[in-house]
Amino acid sequence: MRLQRYSIICALVFLVSFVLGDMNIVSPSSKATFSPSGGTVSVPVEWMDNGAYPSLSKISTFTFSLCTGPNNNIDCVAVLASKITPSELTQDDKVYSYTAEFASTLTGNGQYYIQVFAQVDGQGYTIHYTPRFQLTSMGGVTAYTYSATTEPTPQTSIQTTTTNNAQATTIDSRSFTVPYTKQTGTSRFAPMQMQPNTKVTATTWTRKFATSAVTYYSTFGSLPEQATTITPGWSYTISSGVNYATPASMPSDNGGWYKPSKRLSLSARKINMRKV
Repeated sequence: MRLQRYSIICALVFLVSFVLGDMNIVSPSSKATFSPSGGTVSVPVEWMDNGAYPSLSKISTFTFSLCTGPNNNIDCVAVLASKITPSELTQDDKVYSYTAEFASTLTGNGQYYIQVFAQVDGQGYTIHYTPRFQLTSMGGVTAYTYSATTEPTPQTSIQTTTTNNAQATTIDSRSFTVPYTKQTGTSRFAPMQMQPNTKVTATTWTRKFATSAVTYYSTFGSLPEQATTITPGWSYTISSGVNYATPASMPSDNGGWYKPSKRLSLSARKINMRKV
């Protein structure tokens, strides 16, 4: 009995140390450019809560840092804002945002991304990164020339007392409007598959989505970059019914029979072999 109780406790208390992706960062967009105005640079960071654990209500503070460099060697230049509470965020329906502001003399020109560190009191933290963007007309001494197309992988280290880390049942429908290749969370959203029309009217074909770069691993990755893909249910219904017509007695009367010889384009010939 004591062993069984211990097993139950172990099942309820465990350490999660992998990517769960509680948010999908949608801004700044990839390859965006920012320059100072009045000596100050403003970079708006926007994201949506994708419903994965931990939810925004579990997060106590946010820290925003300006970073640069390759994904496997992140160089955070400076902390832009720390101990930002959820109440200090701007919320538009289910889109949350915070504008990071810093002096133009903080750093030089180059490609950067913002690290979003979310603290969950008593449980751990999550880390996300915005897409890479450019800073121009900066007054800092050090400029950075490194350039890449993808941002670092999100990370989560959470100690929780529940096994309920499942996707929330309520999902913001706007998550499906973000292009798949621009999503950064490990729970990604695919568009709904539409049914074809009854007629084809197009005379030429066009690409529905732009092509994207592919980056291959040279070594085994330490963390998964994607946990699941979520697709929406159909917004339409397809009706069907039973054919109540009485079938004919013979298959040929129903158009379901044919004479095999009529389907042959070549006929078999008998060849007599001469014995030598």
